Amino acid sequence: MHTASVETLIRSDFGAFVGYAFRMQHGELLGNQLYLKAMIYVISGLIEGKINRVLVNLPAQHAKSYVGTICLAAYLLGINPRLRILLVAYNDSFAESLCRKIRDLMQSSWYQRAFATRIKEGHSRANDFETTAGGGVFAAGATGAITGRSADFIIYDDPHEIGDWNNERKLELVWANFNTVLSRLHDKVRGRVIVVAHRVSENDLSSHLLAEQGWTYLRLPLVAVRRRTYKLGHGEWVREKGDVLRPSAYPTREIERLRRTQLEPPFELFHQQGLGAQGSLKIRREHFQSFEEFQLPIGPVVLSIDPGFDSGLKASRSVIQAWKPHGKQHYLLGEFCQQCDADELRRAFWFFVKKWHPSIALIEDTANGPALYSAVRRKARFELRRVKPGEAKAVRFDRHRRKIRTGKIFLPALAAWRTEFIEELVAFPGDFDDRVDAMTQYLDFADAGERLTLPPARFNGLVLLASNYPGRRR
Repeated sequence: MHTASVETLIRSDFGAFVGYAFRMQHGELLGNQLYLKAMIYVISGLIEGKINRVLVNLPAQHAKSYVGTICLAAYLLGINPRLRILLVAYNDSFAESLCRKIRDLMQSSWYQRAFATRIKEGHSRANDFETTAGGGVFAAGATGAITGRSADFIIYDDPHEIGDWNNERKLELVWANFNTVLSRLHDKVRGRVIVVAHRVSENDLSSHLLAEQGWTYLRLPLVAVRRRTYKLGHGEWVREKGDVLRPSAYPTREIERLRRTQLEPPFELFHQQGLGAQGSLKIRREHFQSFEEFQLPIGPVVLSIDPGFDSGLKASRSVIQAWKPHGKQHYLLGEFCQQCDADELRRAFWFFVKKWHPSIALIEDTANGPALYSAVRRKARFELRRVKPGEAKAVRFDRHRRKIRTGKIFLPALAAWRTEFIEELVAFPGDFDDRVDAMTQYLDFADAGERLTLPPARFNGLVLLASNYPGRRR
C-alpha cells in the first residue's frame, strides 16, 4: 500500500493504527487475534464518543496495556492534540513507564509523518508531557494525590499491585481515590474513562465498577466458561466454551499447572476475571442473611415482576418479588414463583399490592408483562414501570454478585420459598433463572438511587382481587 494511503488509514482507524504501531515497534505482525479485535472495537466506540465509560478485564500478558493505554493515548493525541489525558496505574513507576512509552511512540518518525501533533520542547518529562497545542499526558499512581489537574480523558491501567490482592485497606484506598480522580474530569457528563485491568480480588476496583450502571464491559477469561458472541465491527466472534485466548502461549498443560499453582490471587480471578464456574466469587448459601418480622426497617416497598408465558408443563415461570431497601441492605419480603397464565399473574399481583402496599412496581416488558401492565394500570394508585432488559442475564447478575457475597441480601427466616430461592441463585447459571431476573431487575433499580415515598395508607377506589393467593410452587 502507498505510504500516503497507509497514513490516511491509521489516522482514521484505531485498529489499523494499533496493527501498524506494533509492526513498526516490534518488527512483526500483531496477528489476527480475535480477542484484540473485540477490545479494539469497544475502545473505538469510546474514541468516537458513542460510549463514555469502559471496563476491560483481560488476563496479564495479553497486550491490554499496549492497546488500551499506550496506543490509545497516542492515537487520541494524534487526532486531537488539545486533549488532556490523565493516566493512572498501580504505582508511580509503572505509570511513568507507560507515559514514557506513549511519548516515545509519538516521537517516532512514522507517527510524525501520519500526524501533525508534536510534543512541546522543554515540557517532556517521563511522567508529564505537553503537546504544542496544549494537550498532553500526566501520569500518577492509583493511591497518590492528583492536584491541580483537569482531564478530558482518564486511562486507568492495572490499578492494583498483585501483592495487594488480600489487603483490604489498599483495595478500598484505590476505590476511594478512583472517585477523586473522576472528579478531575473537565466534563463530568461526556468526559471519557477507560479501566484496563486483570482481576486481583473480589473487592478490587473492577468489582465496584461491575456494580455501577453506565459502564460498558468487556470481560475475557483466559478459558471461555460458556459460548458467547462478541461484536468486532464488521463481523462477530463466536467464542466457544473451552476456547483459550492464546492457545499457543497457554497449552492445556500450562493451564492445568496455573489452576493448581495460581492461588494469590486465585486463578479464577487473575486469569478467569471472576467468570469461572468454580471461582472464589461463587455465590454460597451462607451469603444470605435472615430476618424476623420485628426486624424489618420502615420504608417503601418495590415489586419486581418477571412475567412468564402462560401455564402448562413447558411454560416459563412468573415471579413477583416484594423488596424493601434500607441503605445498602435489601430485604425480600415475599415471593410468588410459579407457572401461570395472565389472569393468575394478575391475581397474584393484586395480592402483593394488598399485602405490601408498594410505592412502585417494575414489570419486565416481555412475555405476559405487557398484558399485566395493561390489565392493572388503570386501577393502580402507584407507579408502574415497564422495564426492557438490555443486557445478558449473566452480566446483570455479575453486577450484583458483590452485594450477595457481602451479606446485603436478607430473607425471612421461616419463608417456605427461602430454600428454593437460595438454591436457584447458588446454581446460577442453571436450569432456572426467573428468580435471578426479578432480583437483578430490582437491584438495578435500587442502584439508580431514586427517591421513593411511602404510598397512602388506603387506596381509594382500588379493587384488590387476591383473597385467594395461589399457593402452589414449582
